[in-house]
Amino acid sequence: MAGSPTRSLARRLARIRRRAVALHLTRALLFGLAAAGALFFVASAWVGPTVDVGVSVAAWATVGLALLGVVVWAARPLARLRGDGAVRLLATVDPSLASRTRSALELARQDHAPHSADLVAAHAARVEEVLAAVEPRDAVPIGASVRLRLGLAALALAGAAAGVFGIDRATAGAFALLHPGAQEGRARVASIGADVRAALRYPAYMDRAPREIEGARIEAPAGTIVQWSMRPRVPLARATLTTPEGAVRLSESEGRWTGRFVVRTAGALTLEARDLEGRPLRDATARAVVLEPDHAPIVKLLSPLEDLMLEDSATVTFDVEARDDHGLDGVVLVVGLPGGAEQRVPFPPALPVDPMATLGGAPPSDDEALAYRGVTEVDPLALGARPGDVLRVWAEAADRDDVDGPNIGRSSEILLTLASEGSERAERIETLSSAVDAALGALADRLEAPVPEADAPARARHETVDASGQRLADVLDALHEDAADPALAALVPEMRRDLRRARESERRQYGRTLANHGRRVSSDQRLVTLLEDDALALADLLAAAKLEDAAAIARELESLRREMASLLAEVRRTDSPEARQALMAALRRAQRRMQELQQRLAAMREDVPSEFLNADALGDQEEAAAALDALDEALERGDLDAAARHMLDLEREIDALARSLQQAESDFGGDRFGPRQRAMAEALDRLVGLEAEERTLAERSDDVRRQAAQTALDAAGEETAAAARALAERAAEAREALDRVDPTPLGPADRETLERARQRLTDTQDALGNGDLGEARAMAEEAHADATRLARDLEISAMMFGGRRGEVAEAARRAGAASGRTRQLTQELDDALPRLDEHIDRAQREQLRADGDRQRRATEAAEALREAFAAEPDGAPLSPRGVEAMEGITEAMRDARQALQRGEPVGASRAQHEASRQLTELREELERNQNPNGGGGGEGGEPSPPSERVRIPGAEEPRGADELRRRLLEAMRSRAPRGYEDAVRRYYEDLLR
Repeated sequence: MAGSPTRSLARRLARIRRRAVALHLTRALLFGLAAAGALFFVASAWVGPTVDVGVSVAAWATVGLALLGVVVWAARPLARLRGDGAVRLLATVDPSLASRTRSALELARQDHAPHSADLVAAHAARVEEVLAAVEPRDAVPIGASVRLRLGLAALALAGAAAGVFGIDRATAGAFALLHPGAQEGRARVASIGADVRAALRYPAYMDRAPREIEGARIEAPAGTIVQWSMRPRVPLARATLTTPEGAVRLSESEGRWTGRFVVRTAGALTLEARDLEGRPLRDATARAVVLEPDHAPIVKLLSPLEDLMLEDSATVTFDVEARDDHGLDGVVLVVGLPGGAEQRVPFPPALPVDPMATLGGAPPSDDEALAYRGVTEVDPLALGARPGDVLRVWAEAADRDDVDGPNIGRSSEILLTLASEGSERAERIETLSSAVDAALGALADRLEAPVPEADAPARARHETVDASGQRLADVLDALHEDAADPALAALVPEMRRDLRRARESERRQYGRTLANHGRRVSSDQRLVTLLEDDALALADLLAAAKLEDAAAIARELESLRREMASLLAEVRRTDSPEARQALMAALRRAQRRMQELQQRLAAMREDVPSEFLNADALGDQEEAAAALDALDEALERGDLDAAARHMLDLEREIDALARSLQQAESDFGGDRFGPRQRAMAEALDRLVGLEAEERTLAERSDDVRRQAAQTALDAAGEETAAAARALAERAAEAREALDRVDPTPLGPADRETLERARQRLTDTQDALGNGDLGEARAMAEEAHADATRLARDLEISAMMFGGRRGEVAEAARRAGAASGRTRQLTQELDDALPRLDEHIDRAQREQLRADGDRQRRATEAAEALREAFAAEPDGAPLSPRGVEAMEGITEAMRDARQALQRGEPVGASRAQHEASRQLTELREELERNQNPNGGGGGEGGEPSPPSERVRIPGAEEPRGADELRRRLLEAMRSRAPRGYEDAVRRYYEDLLR
């Protein structure tokens, strides 16, 4: 028990001792550092910028000994704190407490009797109780003298540091002491330069204010002029600054060494000098020039954003936005042509730009250049492109960097494909392929499920098959718009009409009351037969279109081959860059056409029977492609002699390829399409051209008539007023006849035509009220054209669907009556006009005479067309109705020619319009009646059976449902052996199911 107060007493005394030890050590260390710092400052100032290793060792030894000696001297009081020496520290609090503490500690270390031990413990407890109230800071206070000595030591240390870092010689000497004997090459490394500054003057195009920077790092753009200066720490005889561009000799002025250089590239800055004794020095501070990049402009195409397919003579509007951090020098649109040539189209002055709509999405700051916004139009054909070319287009912007040259920013790239006959053919092939798939799909939907007897399943099946039939009808409508293809113009209208009639007939079976099962099955079978015939005809049209497309590409290749041969001869003769560029452009076009041809031939194997697409054509295209590649390699090498030899090889291969494809096209057409169908297609094509020519002649006669009529009316004056009032009543009667046409059953287009005809008759009345017979004649003529068109369209619609109560048929009848009224009004206006032959000038008579020659040639063409309709390609006249109609048309054309020869524009115009009207009606009638299956159809002919060999599919495993349906087309084309017709039909129908 006695030992416990004694231990507590020892712990409290140890706390006081630790505070005293810390205070004495701090004082000793601070005094030692102050002494060492002062000696280091003196040594640094004494040794100068360079020092040998021996001197450096001696200096550091002196500094170290001083530090150690002062620390040992200042730490002497620590010896008195050993053992019970710390008790003396209590004397500053209470001298008696120090005595009692010492006695308690001494008694605790002696051996005592038990009763004496209790007295010792009690004494120690009383001392510990008093000592508990004493804090270490009370026993070891930091007095004013101590604070003064510590402050003086710290002040001495700070003064030494300030001298080392503030006095140039001392700073240089400190570096020398820290790096004794440092050397690079022959130069001693030392701290030479102080207070380094760089005044920057930026390139003029940046429009930035000059500024001054300090430090070892200079960050500036190329072209910046730098005025660099420093204050030397030691006297120098000369100084040189080595920049990334070379050495710059510094000159001294007012205590500073200065030099100028221009920032071109990034790199290190090295300061070298010689002191007054001629010793070479190199500054130890690592300095550098960092090149601040001048970024290229940001360019963005706002429109168009996607690749485009352009029609003929189409222009494209490009909208571009650009921005640069230092300003733009120009924005251009670059059009890359085949062969590598580029056309550059500058943009016009900038449009106003919304600051919040700039490229970054934030308004430009004051030190940013304004964004550019511009629009320009490009006509690819005017730039040298051709139909079928693929052009690369992008926008470029240049900044105003006049130091290293403008930086170029480039937008994303889009492709412009110029439409050509090839692209039109490809679009037609795609539509035909969709039509074949739609026909086979509609046929499969009907064959996959028989006609149910129950009401609900029957209606559900009808919705399915009618939807697939509508898909086929939509594709046929798209094909019907392609009037440029005579085969389509001859076949598709009849397909559309028959499909529409068959579907309407079937819909009536599924009205409110479901027809009996037998009638529904019969109606379904009729549609199955119709769809089979349509699928066969469409498949033949697709194969013929693909063969025609391939043959056309081969002809384009032959044309390009001739162009390349001519250009190659020009290159060999003049070796001009323009000729070489044109030759390479033609070569690139030929290579692209060859790739297209190879793709077409690969895709044709599924649609064209192998007996037509023979191995010769496939081999010829491979050899032609190889000859084209060899020609390209020769031109890249510049070997014109080899290029001429390969050009001859190319001529031979393309000629063979074109003959093979032309023969395949001819053989397929002769095998798939009968002579009557081909003859009718050719006749329709000629009829369309004759119709267009007669319409043009009528318009020219109308122009002469209107001009002469205006001259005559001006001369007639008031004499026409009475005639105008009488004709105004006729115009009102014609308007009333149009008002009787009920617009309810009319479609939007027919309603628009009706309204336009009414308005023109109103205009006719107004003109007659003003006595202007010439204007009235023009308005009446337009009203008659609209009324006639309306009557014709409604008549066609009534033939397909007359309405539930005959509304469409009634509207067609009334429109026809109104058309007759307008025709009569036009004729009466012609008669009321003054004699025009007296008011026709010389130029107009010359035009009428020239048109008489054109009318004669048109009349001869009409007579030839009548003979074509009378021809018998398969034993029967091609079109008796065509022969009859062409006789009336030819007669009207003769009347027009005679009127033109007499200089009578009124009679000529009337006869020409009549001939044009009859031509239009005949064409529309023939298109409606043309048999889509070829053979001996038409008027009275019977369709001839197919002549293909029998081939049942199934020898090869199909890779998918679509391929299987394609293969079934071959079976559907085949003529089965006598007696096996039903078996063959059931076979492929089962496969289709």
